[in-house]
Amino acid sequence: FDMDYAYTLGMTSAALACSGLSGYMAVVSDLSRPVEHWRAGGVPLTAMMRVPASSSTGSFQPRPAIFAHHVDLDGVAFKSWCAERADCARYEMYQNPGPIQLSGPSASRLSNTISDKFSYIRELESLRNHVSAIGQRCRPGCDARTIRVASQSLATLASILDELTMPVEEIEQREK
Repeated sequence: FDMDYAYTLGMTSAALACSGLSGYMAVVSDLSRPVEHWRAGGVPLTAMMRVPASSSTGSFQPRPAIFAHHVDLDGVAFKSWCAERADCARYEMYQNPGPIQLSGPSASRLSNTISDKFSYIRELESLRNHVSAIGQRCRPGCDARTIRVASQSLATLASILDELTMPVEEIEQREK
């Protein structure tokens, strides 16, 4: 798995560089599926960043920062670890799998964190399809209610997404 993943990321990086997309990071999705079904692409580095609001004094120079990603405490991988951690503390349960396994029973084994993830690229494609379907329904001449509902729904969604990308401190200040 590791070798296939590394080669796929390398080839994707090379394709991005040859296409002049130097501000992109190579991504590979559908890792829990066989290699021939993996989907490779690029994500702009700026899509993973935010710029904190500047202070009122003007002495603070805002710098872009990569979004913090926290451990999913409700995810399968963390719950699996919780079930094991007491035994790990009590007994010697550490294992060294040895050198890289290019063949044999553990050569294609996937970790829980990879096999339980959704497909990033497939989700983006699905989102584009939904947005396109809304665009098809909201054409000149359609019912005004359709446009009003679509516009209000998208405004609500944008507000929710703003909340998700905002630092917790700002959310707490807004609520006061």
